[in-house]
Order: sequence, then structure tokens, then C-alpha cells
Amino acid sequence: MKILLLVTGGRGGSDFFQGLLDGHDEIYQFPGILRPTKNFEKIFEMKNPIKIANKFIEYAPNFFDSSNDSHERHNSLGKNKNQHYKVNKKNFINNFKNLHNYKTLNNLEILKMLHEAYYLARGKKTKKIKILFIHTHTVEMTRQFLKIVKLNNYSIIHTMRNPIEAIYSPIKNWLKFKKGKFFAPRDLFFQIDLSLNGISDLLKINNKTYTVLLENLLTKRRAVMKDFCKIFKIKFSTKLLNCTYFGLQWWGDSVSGRWIGKSQKNLKPKNLNLSKYFFERDINYFKFLSYEISKKYYGEKYNLSENKNIYINIFPMKAEILVWKNTFKHKRVKPKVYIKRLLSIPHFYLKRVILINKFFIKNNYFPYSIGSK
Repeated sequence: MKILLLVTGGRGGSDFFQGLLDGHDEIYQFPGILRPTKNFEKIFEMKNPIKIANKFIEYAPNFFDSSNDSHERHNSLGKNKNQHYKVNKKNFINNFKNLHNYKTLNNLEILKMLHEAYYLARGKKTKKIKILFIHTHTVEMTRQFLKIVKLNNYSIIHTMRNPIEAIYSPIKNWLKFKKGKFFAPRDLFFQIDLSLNGISDLLKINNKTYTVLLENLLTKRRAVMKDFCKIFKIKFSTKLLNCTYFGLQWWGDSVSGRWIGKSQKNLKPKNLNLSKYFFERDINYFKFLSYEISKKYYGEKYNLSENKNIYINIFPMKAEILVWKNTFKHKRVKPKVYIKRLLSIPHFYLKRVILINKFFIKNNYFPYSIGSK
């Protein structure tokens, strides 16, 4: 069985890509992210199969009843945005108990059995399964996941988008989502670093990495999904062209603030007003830093003159100033959290100046982009 880990770039369409694989009879996947939390780790510390199954239900309750999953909007699925899914917990526990049968298993074997028990509880057939598809989401979460579930042979799928848009989109969406309550200096640095260093960081983890460009998912989806099936030796189906969860239409997460639906044009940025979040020097700086990525995946999108080759930028960026103001504004968070966020302003500013520049960002190798041929 092939194992694939899904890792996102900045608003790179990872949930969208996962939804395209929904229902394929040769793929195991849970309907969401497997976050490597302490509760996730505790699942594998238990020996009793009933306790393992119950701990997994406690860890991922939305996998068994999505009616409360408003963040990913799995509570608003289907044609009329009023459906959700359920999986019988008792059936899942009994299935896992029978599969486990009190054997001594490693963490990967337990994880595979959890998937199989879940699919059996859904009434799905499991004999044709060829791929275990796991959404680990971020680079750091992928590292933590691999510490818990030891993998020797696996591939990484990295969904990404144009670097400038990959920085712009999360800033725009997260500052707007619940008035920016969840977007602090740490998060801004994370998004910038992910957009510029995500590929090289993933290659350090595993050189069997592929990219999936969000732009290609929008304009040449059939080619991308056919190529994906060819690479990993599974059958292509037209079901792979529509984004669903449990066969129900998915309309996008709550952070985007849009109901994307089936329309490709609804997924494209409506108003890419870069000047709202970037000074002109910021845009030139990011273009210079991302030039190699843009050349490889987007055909030399930027033509840079010599006076725009900025190797290091010590001036505060417009996005940084906006996030700093946003941090000061949210005084109603817990005092410890508020103080920590205030202290993080100079920390992540200096970290950005020192680490996000041409001297540290060196992408020398670029993985194959699925659907590019």
C-alpha cells in the first residue's frame, strides 16, 4: 500500500485537493487533518483495541459527526448547504476490535486498521485499497507526525500557489476572519516562510515530493487528476473532478468567507489588491525572493530589473505594520496571550529580517508538478 502525505502551502487548496479524492475506491482517507497532538500520540500508547478506538473517536469527533464542524464547513455540505455526515461509532469500535484482535502492532499498522475500521463502518469495501492518504497539513506537523508514525516508504504531495498570492491570500483572509483574532506576528512569519521555503523544507524531509499547483487545479483539473492517477497507479474517474466529502458537495472553509462550490471562477481571487497589504518595495522584494519558483512553475512570470534585486529588507513591511496594529487591538484575549503576542512583535520582525532574505532562501531543486506534462 502506497502512503501519501498531503502538505499545504499558503491557502494552497489542500482541503480542495483532498475533497477531489473523496470516494475513490482505491484510497483510504479520513475527512480532515490528522494533527499530531498529544491526544493523537496517546492513541498509540494503548494496547486494548476498544480503548484505542474510543481514544480515536475522542481525538477526532468531527470525523464521526460533522454537524459541529463549522470551521471547515463540513456542517454545510450538499446542494443546499444543509447536510453533514455521520459514522456509527459502535460499528467503528467493533470493526477495529475484530481487525486488531489483540495483536502486537506497530503505529503504522494501527493507523491502517483505524482507516479500515472507519471505512467498514461507512459501509465501504476495502479490498481494492492501494493508497493511504493522510492530510498532515503543515511542514512542522508533518515532522511531528513522522516522529509518532514511523514511515520508511512514502511520498509527499505539496499543494501550493503563486508565491505572491500565497502570502497575500492568508493575510487578507485571516485578518478578515473574526476581525483578525487568530492572526498574530507568528502567523504572518509562518505564511511568508511557508510560501518561500515550503518546498525546500519538505525536500529535507523526503525527496519523494510532488507539487500540485492550485492554478492547475482550476484551469486543467482533468489533466492534474489523470496524471495523479497515472503516477500512483490507480484508476481515473470523473468523480475526481468534483470536490466532495462523503459524496456531498463541499463549498469551502469559513476562513475564505466565500462559497466556492463547483464554479472554477469562484475559486480565483476576485480582487487582488496587493497595495492594501504590501508596499511597492515589499512586492519587489517577494518577487525577487520567489523568482526561481515563479520561473520553474509559472514560466518566468516576473521580469526583474537590477534595481529591484533586494537581497535583504530591514524596513517594516506593510503587512507587518497591519498585523502589529491588529495585535494591539485584540486586548480581550487572555492577559498572558496578549503579552506574549506583544513580545512576539520584535521577535518575529527580527527573525524575518535575518532569515527571510536571499542569503537564506535558496531553492536549488524543484519537484515535479503533477499535471504539468
